[in-house]
Amino acid sequence: MRRGDPRHRSSSTSGVRREQSRRRGIATGLTALAFLAAAAAPASAAVSTRPAAHQSVLASTCDRNTFFSGDQWSKGNVQLCVDVLQRADGTKALQASFYGDFYYYWGAAWYSDGDCIYGCHLTGRFALRKDGGAPAFGGISATLSGNSGSASHTFEVDSGRYQLTAGVHKEGGYWRNQGNISSSELQMNTLKVDVTVP
Repeated sequence: MRRGDPRHRSSSTSGVRREQSRRRGIATGLTALAFLAAAAAPASAAVSTRPAAHQSVLASTCDRNTFFSGDQWSKGNVQLCVDVLQRADGTKALQASFYGDFYYYWGAAWYSDGDCIYGCHLTGRFALRKDGGAPAFGGISATLSGNSGSASHTFEVDSGRYQLTAGVHKEGGYWRNQGNISSSELQMNTLKVDVTVP
């Protein structure tokens, strides 16, 4: 075969074509593998088993407060919020959320309390009580990210008037790192929100 003959292929051209074909095959195989892995992966755990995409927020309200350690060397600017959720199937829920930003005092100034050598933790519980009923509880357990921490819980409810409270304990941060545990502790027990579910 001569060089100009269409049946003539140089080894470099056929090598490039083989490499391109091989890469397409690998890409196709990786795509199929990723699809199979995603299909086989377990769904992430959620507080509520109902899909969040099919709900709307009917009402939202918050209680905000600042709490201090017993010696006033640490503080938290916190809020307890509740969202009244209406699902597409007609059921209702209350989404309770706690959020806080934490600080320590030193040298006449407040500083972000995010240096958690021994860990910074939130523990406690939400309590939801319907007028005249027994309370239902949801646990709070979270590790601070920087100087912020949050936790949430979803309660299944029906129509009526409810009161949501939260008792939260924060431990850790700058003063804990210095060996003064009590200065790093905050007790946040007076947060409450009243809400009516239509």
